[in-house]
Amino acid sequence: MKLLQRHATLGALASLMLGAACSQVLDIQDARIDATLAGGTNGANGGAASTSAGGDSSAGDVNVVAGGQSGGAGQQVGGGSHGGAGAALGQAGSAGAEAGASGAGAGAPPTPEQPNTCESYCDAVLSNCKGKYEQYRTFDQCIEVCKRLPVGVTGDENVNTVECRVRQARFAESEPFVYCKSAGPLGGGKCGSNCVSYCSLMDATCTASSTAGNVERSYFKDTQECLAECGGLPADPTGPTQYSSSMTASPSSFVGNNVFCRTYHVAAALEQDAPTEHCPHAIGGDPCIAQ
Repeated sequence: MKLLQRHATLGALASLMLGAACSQVLDIQDARIDATLAGGTNGANGGAASTSAGGDSSAGDVNVVAGGQSGGAGQQVGGGSHGGAGAALGQAGSAGAEAGASGAGAGAPPTPEQPNTCESYCDAVLSNCKGKYEQYRTFDQCIEVCKRLPVGVTGDENVNTVECRVRQARFAESEPFVYCKSAGPLGGGKCGSNCVSYCSLMDATCTASSTAGNVERSYFKDTQECLAECGGLPADPTGPTQYSSSMTASPSSFVGNNVFCRTYHVAAALEQDAPTEHCPHAIGGDPCIAQ
């Protein structure tokens, strides 16, 4: 037995010595695990690869690399993914803000239209010149007369313009007996002379074409003829001293051989769009004759 144990021991030692000698001769290295090959092993086996590094554990930061790629190639930086997503969200937010602003603008009430010069003028003169100082029978009559007058510029004085009359009409709020006569269709000496105002309305209203078919005289051939005739009108001792469109004013502007009667009828022609009817009166026919 002892002899057999000795032979076994010697055999084992001999085997170890022989293995070591073979390793040295064949340069065989000891086996070890290379951690860098783990990804490739998993890829070859069809497994999942690496989880990307990032500051968030959301699904957008996890990138699975399939196949036989190395672990390093499979890794992605989550921060880059977040940057793209953040930019997209920022753009979406900007678009939403713009859409909101656009929606708010669309829902805003429209700016009310501002009254034009004639509307402002007629509002003032009809509000401040009433009763025996009335200058226009209606708002429409005022607008039609205003359209035939030169507009002028704000602050006009002593000229035959709408802007000059606007100024007079505003002053008439406190002193209608002073300012209404120069705030109406006639200038009253403060917005042009009465004859200049009357003739500008006649030139625009009573013409050969607008009164075609009339047998009686209905228009002046030019402004100079009108001014000359108006300036030659005799004093009317029974007529009014200033213009009024009021039916209750006395003496009345409806009749008489004076510029006031003529102005009343040219304004009536404009209001009623009836020059064939009223222009013969406005040029000096009945009832604008000596009474």
